[in-house]
Amino acid sequence: MRKLGLLATALGNALLAVGCRGGDSSLGTIFPVSGKITLDNRPLTAQSTVVLFKPDAAKGNTSSLEPAGTVNPRGSYTLLTKGRKGAPPGWYRVAVTATELGSDKPTGPRHRRPVPRSLVPSKYGQASTTDLMIEVVENPRPGAYDLRLSR
Repeated sequence: MRKLGLLATALGNALLAVGCRGGDSSLGTIFPVSGKITLDNRPLTAQSTVVLFKPDAAKGNTSSLEPAGTVNPRGSYTLLTKGRKGAPPGWYRVAVTATELGSDKPTGPRHRRPVPRSLVPSKYGQASTTDLMIEVVENPRPGAYDLRLSR
């Protein structure tokens, strides 16, 4: 149950970051960020997939902005920061969440809704446990923003 709470918190934060629209001139410089997400070498295409870039203060990124994005049916993502495509330069810890409704029917005295099941290992769901780290730069090498997850 704790994992679901953490997953919901990460998802909520990501949706808030994506939902902030407007031409905020205080963003400063941002660079385009897009890539592909794979899980065990196969595209991660679940509609519920959310990618969240959390600034990594340990590597000098003290920004308060958290760029986020979702995936398309081909497993590609594009980040948005306050409604603008891209992210400020610097190092980020990358959290990825994706869920599906569980197919198991609830049992016991509380026959409620099915519980969401995570499609990715829990370590990817939080900035504090993920091993995905990316530096956003002006001229990235091809594939620099691809995310390769494994079980």
